[in-house]
Amino acid sequence: MSTVPLACFTPSLMPEEVLERVCVAREPVLKTLEKRVKKLGHTPSPNHTLLVGPHGVGKTHVISLAYHRCTRLIASQNDPSVRIARLPEAPWTITSYGRLLAAILDRVSPAATRNTDESTLEAQLRDALRTYGPIVVFAENVDHIFVALGEDGQQKLRSFLQTETRILIIGSAARLDRSLSESASPFFGFFDTIRLAPFSPEDAREMLTSLARESDNSELADHLSSTEAMASIHAITHLTGGTPRVWAVLGNALNTAGFTDLKTLLLTCLDSFTPYYYEQLAQLSPLQRLVISELAAANRPLPVKDLAERVGAEQRSVAKAVSDLSERGWTKPVSTVFTDLLDQRRSYYDFVDPLTRIILQLKDSDTLLLPRIVIFLETWFGTEGLTASSSFELLGAVEDALASAAQGDAEPMMALPSTAREAIELKVCDVEGISSARLNLLAKAAKRADLLPSKDIIEWVARAERLDQELQSPQSRLTLVRWLAALGNFDEAEAALGTITSTQEAQEGARALSDAHQARD
Repeated sequence: MSTVPLACFTPSLMPEEVLERVCVAREPVLKTLEKRVKKLGHTPSPNHTLLVGPHGVGKTHVISLAYHRCTRLIASQNDPSVRIARLPEAPWTITSYGRLLAAILDRVSPAATRNTDESTLEAQLRDALRTYGPIVVFAENVDHIFVALGEDGQQKLRSFLQTETRILIIGSAARLDRSLSESASPFFGFFDTIRLAPFSPEDAREMLTSLARESDNSELADHLSSTEAMASIHAITHLTGGTPRVWAVLGNALNTAGFTDLKTLLLTCLDSFTPYYYEQLAQLSPLQRLVISELAAANRPLPVKDLAERVGAEQRSVAKAVSDLSERGWTKPVSTVFTDLLDQRRSYYDFVDPLTRIILQLKDSDTLLLPRIVIFLETWFGTEGLTASSSFELLGAVEDALASAAQGDAEPMMALPSTAREAIELKVCDVEGISSARLNLLAKAAKRADLLPSKDIIEWVARAERLDQELQSPQSRLTLVRWLAALGNFDEAEAALGTITSTQEAQEGARALSDAHQARD
């Protein structure tokens, strides 16, 4: 095993065997690419393929593994007729159609003399295909290459690929920009698109376990199988978007103790992403940067009208800025399970990449919100109660928002921090789900009611009374008993307990009341 940290931002630098050992969730994609390489030269229509996904989602990792596997495949078949041209990951030197042809030729026929005449370069590449056989081209950041080619260069490339069926493009792009998505563009519908999604919490745990074993950290590998670790992984997923790059950065620094201080771990590790995000922000217009900054400060989705008021600009100008940001992959309209309960005349916008918000907030003097969000998410996805009184305020806001949604008003839900709302939506799909979520939330909060002063417990008793009036179920009555007991209103708790008709809830209520009495004695 290797103890060398992963190259989180340039995985192509890593040895093939390490990339294979830490590969998670991408095997079906790799198998598909291998099959397409095997068919090259034996089919009249090669499947040119484009891997699409946000930065950090693992495109370079997949491209690197596909390149290594393709190399081994060719070697195992003793078939020197297939050549591989792997273009630079940062294709800044490919500024024209001619330079693209030259870059491919340099990798399959390096001894040839080059010039900048496109017709000559095309003729040389066709000759190379006849002389050496099929060529597999691995090209990252295809969207950047196409912008450099321009429409004329794109048209020439498409014409070349349509007449040469022994060349296969396996590429990647952060998004489908206009050169790939508009019906009038040369490459509209040309590529078979495979979208790479961020990791699920289960995928993330598998990757972290692989990284722990790679570092010979058996203690961490064992801890990752625990319920507590999984709650933290869920929290990180919703805070950061859960791209493989995030997990690689955290995995390089993580140990078992890190899960007990997740807030410090995040604040330390995620700062390494700052240079990249600030470099990308520098490429935006002043108004676009202002919109991004206000979205980060709001910590929740906003409609264009509200954004215009916050940035102090005309609504039409802000709408154009938001549209351009969506085109460039920064923002998106929010899709929520509460859509039917919102004003249909307003569209909310939020970040495509939730890590953008965190990176901008890390530079703010008030970073206290991140610890509160982390505690809330760990509580929401875990089995235990809260561990700090600072998160009761957010938990109360969540319960109040759920109560409003149960009455048909979801506007308070949209006022919650985005990561909190998105976590809630995983468990809430309908009115019945809202009730279940509220019961679970109030029960978890009650486990640590001892962290609260009496005046705050009174507010939670009111929430429990509100829920019990709405549901009038054994579960809601048990919740009320727990909070009345936490407040020390034992007579009222006894009276409420006497009305519970379910044996299980009655027994749990009796235990809660007994524990509260003992705590007071």
